[in-house]
Amino acid sequence: MADSIRTHLGFTQEMLAGWLGVSRVSVALAEQGHPHLPYGAGLQMARLVLATQGLVYNPEGNTPAPPALPLPAPDLDPLVARLDYCQHRSRNLRRALERLRAQAAPLEARLATLPALRTWTGAVRNPSLEESWLALIEHEASSGLRYDCGQGPHKLLEARIAGLEREAQVLRELLETPELSSNAGPGES
Repeated sequence: MADSIRTHLGFTQEMLAGWLGVSRVSVALAEQGHPHLPYGAGLQMARLVLATQGLVYNPEGNTPAPPALPLPAPDLDPLVARLDYCQHRSRNLRRALERLRAQAAPLEARLATLPALRTWTGAVRNPSLEESWLALIEHEASSGLRYDCGQGPHKLLEARIAGLEREAQVLRELLETPELSSNAGPGES
């Protein structure tokens, strides 16, 4: 029983031993089924067990316990700090996304012009040199769009922005809930 009460309350063996007025070794032995705890410790254990059931020990008949203590007001500072971070990071990533789009525009324009340049039927001064140049331009544009500033990198940034904006929305809603805003202590938002 001692181990289940200990688990329920999140006590260490040392904490329970302190409440019972015995050594930690005595608690460990009791948890393993060894001889019972001394009478005074048994009474303390009975009080603790009944308290977890919302009762006050009384030899003449247990009585209901007073209401539980209120939960402490949350520290809103970490929530506010995280909200600020999400908003700031989201703005920075939006600017980065705009820079990517600006980087992508000339590369997309290159790919758009290549078919027209390749279908030219007129005379070309050095056909192999021109084809090499067009292949190089195509490779640079395709590679840049694939790895640096095209749809893949755009989508990754958009996903990160969406995640940060959703997290910021949840944090804002949390901070606006009456339970949190009314429990804020001095210096808390």
